Amino acid sequence: MNHESDDGSTTQTTSETPADEPACTSDPPSAEDERVIIGIRIREASRIYHFSAPRGRVFTGDYVVVNRARGDQLARVVTVPDDDAPTREIPGDVRPIVRIADGEDRERASQQAERADQILQDMRSTAVKEDLGLYPVAIELSLDGDRGTAWFQAPEHVDFRQMLDDVQDKYDVRLHMQQANQRERASLVDGYDICGLRLCCSSWMTDFPHVGIRVAKDQDLSLNPDSISGVCGRLLCCLTFEHEVYREMRGSLPRVGKRVSTPAGMGKVIKLNVLQQKVTIALDDHSQRVDVPADEIGLAVRTEDAPNQALVDAERYRKEDEERAAALREAAAPPPGTESTDTERGPGQRRKRRRSRRSRAETPSDGRNDEPASTQSGQPQEATGETSSKRPSRRRRRRKAQVVNQQQSDAASDETNAPLQRPEGDGRRSRRRRRRSRRAVNQPDEDSTPSE
Repeated sequence: MNHESDDGSTTQTTSETPADEPACTSDPPSAEDERVIIGIRIREASRIYHFSAPRGRVFTGDYVVVNRARGDQLARVVTVPDDDAPTREIPGDVRPIVRIADGEDRERASQQAERADQILQDMRSTAVKEDLGLYPVAIELSLDGDRGTAWFQAPEHVDFRQMLDDVQDKYDVRLHMQQANQRERASLVDGYDICGLRLCCSSWMTDFPHVGIRVAKDQDLSLNPDSISGVCGRLLCCLTFEHEVYREMRGSLPRVGKRVSTPAGMGKVIKLNVLQQKVTIALDDHSQRVDVPADEIGLAVRTEDAPNQALVDAERYRKEDEERAAALREAAAPPPGTESTDTERGPGQRRKRRRSRRSRAETPSDGRNDEPASTQSGQPQEATGETSSKRPSRRRRRRKAQVVNQQQSDAASDETNAPLQRPEGDGRRSRRRRRRSRRAVNQPDEDSTPSE
């Protein structure tokens, strides 16, 4: 290209634009114009809030400053769409972030956290002095420090206006009082539970599940409140994590109280071990309890002579218990020199004393056995003159008199219906009356025979 100078000379210049590129190009679209929806958290285990941010400028784990109802706050980014995700329209209620946080913003957030702890301690001491009946749990301030939220716990409605006015005037801050329940208190305060790990509600869990006593029963846990309750006083949230697995594994086991057949024999289910898939059974023909795997439930009873392994283990446990009990009895026995007096007397004297007690028991005390047994039974006495000390049988003593006539029958029925009384006087007369009643029917008595 030729150019003419002011003095009339001509100069030649060459263009440095490549021939393969267009002479004029348009600017690429700015990244500020394309925005995506991100998710942020104010605290570590708080709810996820959505804001809009420039695409490719914010990543997971970054800190940003967002504007909320209580002022600007520092938040952490937890969700970001993928780079190849299609662009979608951002709803009108999604607000943009204020800026990406820098070191100064994080330093201000740390200072406001220390200031919030100081205000919290002052509020707790004031609540105790004035006996307000509430417990301040936590305070959260904005980056500017002029506004914030204070959580408290109280069993009923309390009047905290005077305390709130004093704190606001002293620290030049405007606080919003919000009541928290037991689980929210544990989440805000943070801590460690009986498992040795950090509280789930403070570290990662955002929603509180419903935990009932049925969850603990399905897992065969102890119903002691101290062992299944968390630091908040409610049932442990982690009981719901494995509840569905327990229900699925428990479905293949028989119910407690059901009678089943096993290779060890027939028995009744008394306990379940869901994790090991074993069933504790009380056998019908054995005194020991055996643990049978779930896959052996329902099999036929063994007919061979070889014993079942469960029975062998049960018998071994029984013998060990007997040996342990025998060792304890031997250890608790008195020394050999301190035996009882009965042992010193010898077995002969003890037998003699038992015979004397037996003879006293057989000796009559009411005079009923004065006559020999042969006279009572109606048999003649032997010539040797030996008498038997054996008492007559109860059947003979209670035998009723035979009916001689209608009058005697009526009298016998009256005597039968009358209460049983002990005979008075000598026992011979009553026995004589019983012997007379054994005579044949319709035979006249000797007293009724007419005298000549």
